[in-house]
Amino acid sequence: MNASTPPTDGPKLPEALTGHVGYLGVVLGQRSQARFEEAMARLGIRPVHYDYLATLAEGGPMAQKDLARLVEVDAARIVSLTDELESRGLVDRAVDPADRRRNLVSLTRDGRALFARAQKVAARVENDLLASLSTAERDSLRRLLRLALDL
Repeated sequence: MNASTPPTDGPKLPEALTGHVGYLGVVLGQRSQARFEEAMARLGIRPVHYDYLATLAEGGPMAQKDLARLVEVDAARIVSLTDELESRGLVDRAVDPADRRRNLVSLTRDGRALFARAQKVAARVENDLLASLSTAERDSLRRLLRLALDL
C-alpha cells in the first residue's frame, strides 16, 4: 500500500484488498495524510498544529491537559507544541484564574486568522480527495466514519 494514486491500466488489486474496509481505510488515510501534510506545510504548519488550532477555535480557551487529551498527544508534547505556537504569536498561555496550577491556552488574533486560512485549504484537500463522490455520498462517508470511530 502506498499513498500514490494507483495506475489505471494493467492488473487490478484483488478483492481481498478492495473488499477489506481496513485496507481501504489505510489507503484513503495515507492519501489524505500526504496531501494534507503538503497543503499545511505551505502555511508553515504541520497537521498536529491544525488539530491544535481547530480544537481551540471550536472549544475556546482550555487547559493544556484537556487539549492534549482531545488532540491525542501526550502532555509533554502538548507543552512543546504550545511553546512553538506561542513563539509564533498564534496562541497565548495564561494561568487559569480558577486553578493557578493549570495553564489555559487560547488562540490569538493571528492564530484565528491562520486557522481560517488552514480550514479553507483543508476543505480544498478534502474536495480534491473526494472529487468522485457526491455531496450526499461525502456526508454519508463522514457519518459512517464517525460511527465506526465512535466520535
